[in-house]
Amino acid sequence: MEYNRGIFGVLNQDDMEEQPLVLLDGGVERRCGEAYDFINDSRPGYEGFLFQYTLLREGVYEKNGFRHTVGRGRGFLIQFPEKSRYFLEHDREEPWEFLYLHFQGNTALPFIRKIKHICPDIMSLDENSPPVRMALHLQKRLTSGERLQKYEGGEFLYRFLCALLRETEHPVTQKKSSSVQKAAEIMEEEYRRLGGIEELAARLDISPAHLSRAFREEMGTTPLAYLTGLRLQSAMNDLLGTEHGIDSIARTNGFSNGNYFAKIFRKHVGISPGSYRESNGSKYSRKGMGE
Repeated sequence: MEYNRGIFGVLNQDDMEEQPLVLLDGGVERRCGEAYDFINDSRPGYEGFLFQYTLLREGVYEKNGFRHTVGRGRGFLIQFPEKSRYFLEHDREEPWEFLYLHFQGNTALPFIRKIKHICPDIMSLDENSPPVRMALHLQKRLTSGERLQKYEGGEFLYRFLCALLRETEHPVTQKKSSSVQKAAEIMEEEYRRLGGIEELAARLDISPAHLSRAFREEMGTTPLAYLTGLRLQSAMNDLLGTEHGIDSIARTNGFSNGNYFAKIFRKHVGISPGSYRESNGSKYSRKGMGE
């Protein structure tokens, strides 16, 4: 992985009240043979959130009485203030080289909470993962003299946080078993006509229980939930973009009948298919209004 050291500050010119996401500073730093020690329950003037990821060698992160070595490919998220500390050991002769982003904004909170629920202290990220590549690309731009366009900092942070959450939930570089990968491909191609998870497992020559267990471990959800999501997404498109009735849309997308589809739809979306079609202003809202 190629990168150049350098840090940047961001002049915030977004004329918006209560800005949802604000990029403050960041970059790639190299620390060695110097005092580098931050206690995060008392950082006057340093607020918001910090993402820090090791590119070379290692540093130390302490939280809740536990000491973590933050080696290459590992990082942490901090919400200031919090009872934690990160530092370079004073007698260490090797450098700690890391990527960091400092930002603030209430829109980050749901992402931070969920990411920290999955990875309470330390996260592991492949150096080629989307969030790392995104952050390094931004760092290269800004340390080369480019400026962010208006609102671009918030736009970047939203995409970065989405990518970071996806990566912590389901690492894209994680090696997936051939059965799980094949199962996902079959469902994505045949969700309209696939008989169910038992049929899918039989085609893969494995038991439904084994498929469900492996699928959940690698994809973070069950094969049934994955299949249902594909069917619902397609049905939502049909509700807004076609004049077909509810029962027809249900059967076209793999549901047994309109009543069952309406029950599942209401469970996941919160309203009936007919109400969804009407509330979104579809020109077909007066047709096929079955519940």
